[in-house]
Amino acid sequence: MNNKSVNHNTDNQAFPQFTENAAEETPVFQETTLEGMKTSPAVHHRPSGLRQTEVTNNGVRLTFGTTARKSVLSYTHETALHLYKPADALIDTVYLHIELWTDRVFRVIFSGKKEIDDPYSNLPKEARMLVATPEKVRFTFENNTIKTDQIDIHIDSESGRITAVTKSGKEFFSQLRTSFKAADIYDLALTKEGNDTACFEALTLDADEVIYGLGERFDSVVRNGRQTDFHNKDAVGTTSRRTYVNIPFYMSTKGYGLFLNSSAPTDWQIATTDLGALQFSVFDGQLDYFVIGGETPKEILRGYCGLTGFAKLPPLWSFGLWMSRNSYTSWAVVDQIAKEVREHDIPCDVLHLDTAWFTEDWNCDLKFSKERFPDPEKHIAQLKEQGFRVSLWQYNFIPPRENNENYHEALEHGYLAKDQNGGVYRYPKEHQGSWTDDVIIDFSNPDARRWYAEKIKGLMETGAAAIKTDFGEGIPEEAIYSNIEGKYFHNLYSLVYNSTVFGASKEPIVWARSGTAGSQRFPVHWGGDSQCSFDALAGTLRGALSIGMSGIPFFSHDIGGFIGVPDDELYIRWAQLGLFSSHSRCHGVGDHTHREPWYFSKEALEIFRFYDKLRYSLMPYIYEQAKICTRTGLPMMRALYLEFPQDRNVRFIDDEYLFGESLLIAPVLKPLSKSKVRDLYLPAGVWYDYFTGERIESVGQWVQKPVELKTLPIFVREGTTLKYCSADRSFSEGMGEIIRTETW
Repeated sequence: MNNKSVNHNTDNQAFPQFTENAAEETPVFQETTLEGMKTSPAVHHRPSGLRQTEVTNNGVRLTFGTTARKSVLSYTHETALHLYKPADALIDTVYLHIELWTDRVFRVIFSGKKEIDDPYSNLPKEARMLVATPEKVRFTFENNTIKTDQIDIHIDSESGRITAVTKSGKEFFSQLRTSFKAADIYDLALTKEGNDTACFEALTLDADEVIYGLGERFDSVVRNGRQTDFHNKDAVGTTSRRTYVNIPFYMSTKGYGLFLNSSAPTDWQIATTDLGALQFSVFDGQLDYFVIGGETPKEILRGYCGLTGFAKLPPLWSFGLWMSRNSYTSWAVVDQIAKEVREHDIPCDVLHLDTAWFTEDWNCDLKFSKERFPDPEKHIAQLKEQGFRVSLWQYNFIPPRENNENYHEALEHGYLAKDQNGGVYRYPKEHQGSWTDDVIIDFSNPDARRWYAEKIKGLMETGAAAIKTDFGEGIPEEAIYSNIEGKYFHNLYSLVYNSTVFGASKEPIVWARSGTAGSQRFPVHWGGDSQCSFDALAGTLRGALSIGMSGIPFFSHDIGGFIGVPDDELYIRWAQLGLFSSHSRCHGVGDHTHREPWYFSKEALEIFRFYDKLRYSLMPYIYEQAKICTRTGLPMMRALYLEFPQDRNVRFIDDEYLFGESLLIAPVLKPLSKSKVRDLYLPAGVWYDYFTGERIESVGQWVQKPVELKTLPIFVREGTTLKYCSADRSFSEGMGEIIRTETW
């Protein structure tokens, strides 16, 4: 460390859910009743016996009778089993709709109603997951088979089972039906228990099939055999199953992707209760999903984004370095950081003001403190002259304080989520300790969206370049919202929230924490509050690769980790990963737990500067790859499977990635005390070590690289041309001239 005095004590005001005012007894909440509906006396109605077929403009609608069954508990010695037995039907008829959206994308809708429900009808298009409309597809329907130019879809007339095959006869999708008594598989059924209704589905899962996606997953990129917490929440770290971004889309190595067009409470069981079954269920009376056929994962990802939208291209300056802390407390501190950035020769484009730019820390009234942040227009303009944009923090809550005018305005006009009695919703007492005094902006209310958008536009007029849309993931289902039922709004809320702020911003960027399907339309997302540990660093990379396979191409994270204090080694390893992510930000909890590189050792500062300048010089490549991402849906940080799907060796690799099309990055994710070598895999082809120029003609093999603190293994694909621009202090004047070109 240098000789500056640094206080590394975490500030409770910066991270209050870790304070001592937490409730002594923590209750356990059941987030959905889906698990209970499997094993309770709920009646499961399966399609049975085709009664009627109707050909529509874009597909077929099939009417089936039902066979009813329910689960009962039995034992074989010490093993408890839930077995099916016949039951009296509560529903006589079910409907199966199959719609063609392209010649290899089809929609399956299953319910007890002839007409299709739309729980999102009161939301604007930009606030929905599904934004596409079906193409006009040529098809025929004969002998219970739908045929397009690309695929055939077969429907069994007795069970309604759907299978889909390519024109070459390869089956890529099939529903699962079981007659086995043990109820470990819950295949297609409409289930009733009292006033509750749910839908269950099961698909065949081959022994060699691998499933990816479902959003930002820190535990594993591969979803087989992993329990999936599919309820958006504050993850408070990157080493658990919790996540801020659940996306109801996955892709299979069998040649298809599946997008579940529902934000209702959902459960996924992928090779968990049964190794040969991929199961999902929704707490809703309608099951609505799209099957996306594709010869390659790139085609599948493009097909998914064709349904839910492609990302906009963030501005050039956003690809520069962001410098931040929770939080800079005055213009004096910001000016000092700006001065030190330039003095230490660290290229940087953005200075971010986190929770403390208001009169009171965390009292988010969207007004600059007159004492600590006076004359914001003048100061922001001065910083821009120095090459810095200013980003501002806010969140989707309002502290209900007398000195917060936004609270009084929102209360007066009805812009807040309500309780069952029509009053303002307040979190229950047992939620103590996690900002639960705050009230929730109801972004389903169009007037509330317009009101809040005007507030954001005002900040843009002041000179703000971007808004950090923090939180958005902890919205109660039991609250009352203006235009959507709470059970649909919990996971969807962040999409509506981010779309509101994105639409009010001058340039196509927000800095978002939570999300769901369609959130890629509002970049950029970052990985939330990671711990300062090597485990969290590895989890962050898994989250980046997983979210990239779920349709979100631009992803960042807090260099150094957020919770705690990194040592020099962890800080550098995180910086190496962060500076080869789509966006790069230094950030940590508390005003005294610095993440600026000059607060670490001289060696750490020099290494950080080296990779920061390398990033800036490679911006012609980075920005061109970003443009490609907006057209294809591909992520900047790509799991190797996306580029090499025929190579079975890459299916489970989640500790290296392709940065764009041509650079293979193998970040060091362990301290040197554990290993001084990095084992990495090179897919078949010719690769060049970026730093030594060594040529490796790989047949698909593992290589070993010795590492020291400065080492970041980077390999370049043969045939790549890299252009370099001058590594200027910022991109305020554009990218700068091309100073050299290398062909590998």
